[in-house]
Amino acid sequence: MAENENFSKDNNTETIQTENTQAEAKADKHLITLHLSHKNGSKTLHLKKGHLIAASVAALLVLGGGAYAGVSYLQAQSRLTNSQQQLAEMEKENRKLTQRTEILENENEEYTQHINEIQMKTEELENKMTELENTKQSLAEEINNMSGTSTDSTATASAENGDTACAEANLSTACLSILENGSTSQSGEKTFTTIVTTSYNKATSLSAQLDKMNVMLDLTGASFVDVATNVTETLAQYSNVPMGYPLEEYVISTEFNPDGNAAISDGRVHKGVDLSTRSQIVPISATAAGTVVEATYHDDYGYYVKIDHGNGFTTLYAHNSENLVEVGDTVKKGDVIAMTGSTGMSTGIHCHYEIQLNGIYQNPKDYE
Repeated sequence: MAENENFSKDNNTETIQTENTQAEAKADKHLITLHLSHKNGSKTLHLKKGHLIAASVAALLVLGGGAYAGVSYLQAQSRLTNSQQQLAEMEKENRKLTQRTEILENENEEYTQHINEIQMKTEELENKMTELENTKQSLAEEINNMSGTSTDSTATASAENGDTACAEANLSTACLSILENGSTSQSGEKTFTTIVTTSYNKATSLSAQLDKMNVMLDLTGASFVDVATNVTETLAQYSNVPMGYPLEEYVISTEFNPDGNAAISDGRVHKGVDLSTRSQIVPISATAAGTVVEATYHDDYGYYVKIDHGNGFTTLYAHNSENLVEVGDTVKKGDVIAMTGSTGMSTGIHCHYEIQLNGIYQNPKDYE
C-alpha cells in the first residue's frame, strides 16, 4: 500500500512538473498577455512576437509610404508652381510679340502705301514728261510742215507787204525758239531724286520723297501748259485747218443737215450752220489761215466770203452786211473778214458758216 501511495505521488509530481514545463513553454510563445474583463467573465489576449514584428513592419510601411507620398506631393506642387510661372512668363512674352507684330504690320502697311504712292507719282511724272516730249515733237513737225507749205505764199506776199511776209517767213524759227526756251526756262536743271538711293527704313523719308516728286510734277505740268499754250497760240494764227467758229458770241439757230433729215432743225437741206447774233451786227473772223478766193454778192448767200486754205479745206461766210476783204487777200486765223448781216435769203441777222474738205461738206461741230 505504501509502495502504491509513493508511486502515485511520484506520478502526480511528474504530471505537475510536465504541466509547469508546458505552461512555461506557452508563456515563452506569448510576448504580451492581456486579460480583458467584462460582465460575463474575462478573456485573455495573447500577442506573439511575430504579431508584433508584423505590426511594426506594417507601421513602418505605412509611415514610409505616407512620407514618400508627402514628398512626392510637395515636389509635384513645386513643379506645378514653376510650370505656372513659366506659362505666365510665356504668355506675357507672347503678348509682347503679338503687339510687336501688330506694330510691324501697321508699319509695313504704311510703308507699302507710301511705295505705291511713289510708284504712281513716278508713273504720272514719266507720263507727263513723255506727253511733253511727244507734244514738242508734234509741234516741231507741224512747224516744219507749215514752213514748207507756206514758202510759196510767203514769196508771193513779200512783193505786196514786206513786213508781213518777213514775219511769216520767220514763224517756224520763232515757234521752235518758244519750244526750246520755254521748256528749259521753266524746268531748269533736273533735280529729281533717284528712287534707288531713297531710304526705305522710315516712312517719313518716303513721305519727303513723295512731296518732292509731287512738287516737281506740278512744276513740270505748269511748264508743259505754258509751253504748249504759247506754241499752240502761235501756230493757231497761221494754221490752215479750220478750227472753232467765226463769231465770239453766238447761238446755233440752224444745224448742219446736208441730207434734209426731218428730225434736224426745220428739216430742210442745210450744208452749214447758222450762227445767230440776236440782231446784233458783230465782226466775222477767219477760222484758219488762207487766201480769199471769193468775196461778192449772191442771191441766196447775199454778201459772202470764201477762203481757200490750201490743203483741201475751204470755208464760206454768208449773209454778211459788209465784206472787209477782197479776192487775193491773205488772212490769218482770227483776222476780221466781214460783218454779220441779213442779206440774200435770210430772215434775221446771222452768219451762215460752211466747211468743205476736197469738195465734201463737213459738220462744223466736228471742228470745234
